[in-house]
Amino acid sequence: MMLNKLKKLLIIQEDDAYFLFETLQVIEKNIAILKEFEIHILVDEKALSTLQETIDPIISGITTDSEKILNTEFDISFNLSHNTKSLSCHTQVKAKNKVGPYFEENRLIVPDLWSTYYLTLKGGAPFLTFHLQDIFRNILGVKRKAFEEKKPENFKIIAFGHFKSHLMTGDDLEVLIDKVHKHYPSLQIRDLSEIDLVSDLSRVLYVGPTCLNSLRICEGGATGLYLTSHFQGLNLLPYGPGHTYTSSRGKAYKTQDVFAMIERKLNHQPLYDNPAISIYGIDHENLYGAYVQSLNTSDDHYPIYQSHVVLWNFLLNLFESNLDITHCSTSQTNLIKANQVVLKKLLRIHDYAMSAVEKIHREAKNQSTSATNIEAHVKTLTEIDSVFEHIAASHSMLRPFLDFYKIRKGQNEGKTLLEQAQSTFIAYSEEHQSLTALDELFSVTLKRNEVNI
Repeated sequence: MMLNKLKKLLIIQEDDAYFLFETLQVIEKNIAILKEFEIHILVDEKALSTLQETIDPIISGITTDSEKILNTEFDISFNLSHNTKSLSCHTQVKAKNKVGPYFEENRLIVPDLWSTYYLTLKGGAPFLTFHLQDIFRNILGVKRKAFEEKKPENFKIIAFGHFKSHLMTGDDLEVLIDKVHKHYPSLQIRDLSEIDLVSDLSRVLYVGPTCLNSLRICEGGATGLYLTSHFQGLNLLPYGPGHTYTSSRGKAYKTQDVFAMIERKLNHQPLYDNPAISIYGIDHENLYGAYVQSLNTSDDHYPIYQSHVVLWNFLLNLFESNLDITHCSTSQTNLIKANQVVLKKLLRIHDYAMSAVEKIHREAKNQSTSATNIEAHVKTLTEIDSVFEHIAASHSMLRPFLDFYKIRKGQNEGKTLLEQAQSTFIAYSEEHQSLTALDELFSVTLKRNEVNI
C-alpha cells in the first residue's frame, strides 16, 4: 500500500532574528496541525546564526539556500517577511497557491487580509495590536490554541536584563540588586546572559526591558516582569499568561517601585497600583488571539489601542469584541479628541472620493462612456489619495487603517472598465465604513468618560 505523499509547504521568513524566533514558535506549537505538510523554511543566515548561538531550532526543513527553494515546486507558499528580498523571492517561487505579498505583472498582490494587515506594520505602527505569533498563525490559517495554565512557582533565580539609562541608571540598578539580595538571600541573582536555555526555566523570574533573549527564556518557561518606557502593545512580549508588562510613561523607574513589584511577583500577588507606572497583563479576547489588558492607570495610547483591537478584529475576522472602556485621564481624552478631529476631516474628504467613485461607476455602466469625464474623476481620486498619504505620514494612530486600504485598493482585478469600477467602489466603501466605525469608537470612549464631543 502506498503512503499518501506529504504536501510541500514553504514559509519565507528572512527578517531579523526576532521575527524568525516567533515564526519558529508558531510552527513548533502547531506542528501537529501541520502534520500533512513537508515544511520548508527559507531564512536569513544572520538571523539563524543569532538563534543558534545557544541552541539549535528543533524544526527540520530550515534553509538559507534560496536557489534550492526556487528550483522546488510547492503546493502552497507563505511570505512572512517585510523585506524586498523576500518579496522578489516569493514572486519567483513555484507554488500552486501563494499567501502573502508577491508581484504579478508588476502589480503587488496581497490576496489575504491578515497579510495586508501585517504589511501596515512597515509604516511604523504606534503599537502592535496583535501578538506577532497571532499574526503569523492567522496568515497560516492555524486555529488558536488556548493558553496553557501557568502554575505559580517558587522562584529560585532572578535574572536581570541590561537597562539603558533612561529606564534605570547603573547606580540605581546596583541598589536594586543589593536590596533584593538583602531581603531574599536564598534567591540566586543572575545576569540574563548567564541563563541556560536548556535548563528548567520555570523558577526563573526575569526583570528588565524587552529583548530577544528575554523573550526566549520566557517562552521557555520563565516568568517576565517587563519594564519599558512607553506602551508597545504586544511588541516583544512572550505569548502566554503570568507575565507582566509595565510602562514608566517616559520616565526612569525608581528603585523602590521596581522592588515593590518584584516582592509582589515573588509572593504571587497582584502588582500594586502606582499612578506613575502603567501595568498590563496579557489576556485572550477571542478565537483569533491575545490582547493587552490594563490593570491600573494606563498610557495615553492605551484607549486608542482598545479601539484598534475592536476594529481590527471586525475588519479581519468579522468578530465583535467586547472590551471594558478605560477610565481615561485628561491627557488620554485630549489625544483621542485630537485624532478624532483629523479623522472627521478624513471622512469629509472621503465623501468627495465616494462621489467620484460613484460617478466613475455610472460612466462605466453607460454605453456612451465619456473618457474625459472618467479621467477627471480619476484625477480627483488621485489627489484625494495623495492627501490621505500625507495625513497617514503625520498621524500614526490613523495610519494603519489608511495603509491597509491603500493596499486593498491596489488589488483591483477587474478586466473590464465596469469590473474595475465595481471593485474600486467596494474598496472605497469599505474604507469609508472602517473610518466611520473608528470615529464611533472614539465617540463611545469619550461619552463613557463624560467628555463633550
